[in-house]
Amino acid sequence: MNKFTHKIYRSQEGSVLIIVAVSLPIILGLMALVLNVGTIHYVQSAYTDIATTATATALNPVGDKMVEIINDKISATPPYIPVSPDTWDNLTDDERKFLTTDTTLINKVENLTKEHLQKNIVPSNVMRNDFIIKEIKVKYPYEYRLSDKFVKVHLEFKIETPINIIKDMSKKDILIKAESQLRIK
Repeated sequence: MNKFTHKIYRSQEGSVLIIVAVSLPIILGLMALVLNVGTIHYVQSAYTDIATTATATALNPVGDKMVEIINDKISATPPYIPVSPDTWDNLTDDERKFLTTDTTLINKVENLTKEHLQKNIVPSNVMRNDFIIKEIKVKYPYEYRLSDKFVKVHLEFKIETPINIIKDMSKKDILIKAESQLRIK
């Protein structure tokens, strides 16, 4: 090794240590950010799946009521002869209006949605137990007009996450929305 090359190697001693010392906090910070964002995405996905199942389950009483209305018409005197094998084709506009305005049925759908949501949101199912659900809102029928072919139930709520992405931000709320629909026309 000549004298010039030896000087270059001597002047770079310890530079790797400095690079590691400077980049380590940056790498750790990026890893924390990726983990937090990944956790938020996972939680949002998991709660959305649960919410969608809750809204779909909550429409069961509406479907049951549709079948009950048709069965009552068939067993009446004179018996009703169905115009189609599809239940919704055999409903009148008045019966559709009943399905969307009857307070007992509306309350049943809204309560069933909330019950299913609360029953299936078990902390162990969603990775952590420090998420807080708040502001649950259920709307049935959701944005329905008599000319619509479908009736919808809409659910939305917020999840408070104890995830720190930024030093000054101690909690982040995630908005979860879900809808399910049932054909009535």
